[in-house]
Amino acid sequence: MATVSPSYREGGWGWVVVLAGFMNEFIICGNLKALGVLITYMKEDFGRELWVVGSIVSLHYAVQSIMCPLAAALAPTFGVRSLVLVGGALYGVGLVVSALTHSIAILALALVVIAGTGVASVMEITHAEVAYYFREKYPLATFVTLTGSPVGMMLLGPITQVLVDTYGWRGAMLLLGGVSFHLVVAGMLIRRPPISYQAVPDHEEQLTIDSINSPGKSSEEVKPNKSKISNLWTSVVSVLCLEVFVSAEFMIVATIRMLYSIGYGGVVVYIVPNGLALGLSAKEASFLTTAWGVGNLAGLVLSASAMHVKLVSVRGAEGIAVSVIAVGFALEPFVSPFVGQILNAFVVGAGLGCAIEGIFVMTRCLPFGDDKFVSVLGWQTFLSGVAAAIGDTLSGWLSDATGSFHATFFLYSATMAAIVLCLLVDAIRISSTTESSKQRGLKILMPSLFKKDSSTSFERMPIQPNPN
Repeated sequence: MATVSPSYREGGWGWVVVLAGFMNEFIICGNLKALGVLITYMKEDFGRELWVVGSIVSLHYAVQSIMCPLAAALAPTFGVRSLVLVGGALYGVGLVVSALTHSIAILALALVVIAGTGVASVMEITHAEVAYYFREKYPLATFVTLTGSPVGMMLLGPITQVLVDTYGWRGAMLLLGGVSFHLVVAGMLIRRPPISYQAVPDHEEQLTIDSINSPGKSSEEVKPNKSKISNLWTSVVSVLCLEVFVSAEFMIVATIRMLYSIGYGGVVVYIVPNGLALGLSAKEASFLTTAWGVGNLAGLVLSASAMHVKLVSVRGAEGIAVSVIAVGFALEPFVSPFVGQILNAFVVGAGLGCAIEGIFVMTRCLPFGDDKFVSVLGWQTFLSGVAAAIGDTLSGWLSDATGSFHATFFLYSATMAAIVLCLLVDAIRISSTTESSKQRGLKILMPSLFKKDSSTSFERMPIQPNPN
């Protein structure tokens, strides 16, 4: 079958999809930072310990990730736009219910199950749709999309404190829920290009397919009579895209994102309570989120620019970023002056911005076609959600058990140091493989980042009918 190289539009309506992704990042990540401001008031209102309310907020963040594989499996059946519309509505409803309830159980149900499931149907699916429009300019498109996160955190942190002072935490949560319904508007902007591309199977895989479709083969070569259990398992593997777990490249990048999520979730939830514990006022502590957001935006700009001009490789940028974050987390509990806290929050935010840009670029260039990218993101995000749930609950327990945030931020620092080890393992793996394997790995990414393009061939085919 004749094949052609992929010819991505590198723009067009893709920039509108990028705008939708920016809106999603702005609202969802901004609300996460807002919850970090509200957590202390929620603790006092419900009369619970900090780790209980902190665990609910952490699980809200974790479920967003854990439900992603299911959302990725449902997207081809129900349509991406429909799924995003329903998810945006669920997210808004969850926050509104959280503002109205006086039961800690209903709060957990609304934030974790309703709102968390809504985000799972929005965030990574939108990221995956960007990949249908961009390859050469994917780092730039990712940069624009991800800037919604620091911008949202910069604005919604201090704004939430003002809303709490004016309307109380319940009024602030209610207003945040109303703003969150704009995810439905963002969902209306999502659509795919008229042509999509799928990776052509490897030579050995093609021979297997040909042998099944060709008559006259021996019973050892062709086994048409599969059991029902085998057929069911094959369907499950296909729908959920479980084959990603046999890829060493996927597992390394997924592990990196798992460790990153532990640190990211921690700074979202505990940076404001840590500032309050160090003697900052409520308004001063709320500005830590602004400093973090400015740093995060600066990190995204720095990382995208450095990779675009080939100043540093994606793994090199990742290693530098996580090393800076590890030092910043280790210093966080000891820097008590307001100016010192602001500077440290800026540095940590910059490191996290550089790190997530590198993770997305490495994920985009895993050896899977565009049609499987949503599942790749889904499983990667699922694993990071599990890690975040365990890590953040443990860190909350450590803060209550020790009476300070020292052990908590040391835990976050250790996770960042572990990412450096993962990058070293990946470098060793690449150096020990053959040249043909390297071409399918993380070393060969995009012409805009490296000298050689991936050798993966593509088949042009009409996109499946989109119910949207």
